[in-house]
Amino acid sequence: QSMLLGFSTDNVSFESYSDDDDIYLALENGDIDVYAGGEVDVGSDFLLPGLSFSNPYFHEGGKAFALVTQEADEQWADFVYWVTMATTFAEENGITQNTSNEMPLVNLFGTGLERLMRDAILAVGNYDEMYKRVFGQNATRVGLNKLNASPFGPQHYPLPF
Repeated sequence: QSMLLGFSTDNVSFESYSDDDDIYLALENGDIDVYAGGEVDVGSDFLLPGLSFSNPYFHEGGKAFALVTQEADEQWADFVYWVTMATTFAEENGITQNTSNEMPLVNLFGTGLERLMRDAILAVGNYDEMYKRVFGQNATRVGLNKLNASPFGPQHYPLPF
């Protein structure tokens, strides 16, 4: 978050929690800004009011995992959503960390953040680059974790509501 917004990384920390209840409480209390790995399904918005879930970024064992933010901070939740979607867009369009300047300029959050998509991909790469960094260069992507660009489009999709 801080690199994309131009702030110092001195205020960024990673926290470890033993269970989801503690994580969701930390989100509600404002102790953390985003939770990576929140299990999401169609009922999540109803069962966990006050929280906002990004598009799922990983699927395993019939479960979908997303980034979770406070719903009250709509702008931050939107920011997290669009950064997540940028990684899939970049892969679909053959844009990598090395070619991040090919990402479109956007005016979602004002002209000061028009490089949002470019900077996100420059910082972490596209979805495939992140996947390989985490699971290894030879990891096989299957099911909903695989982009199927033709003829039906990507497998990554927002949950239907």
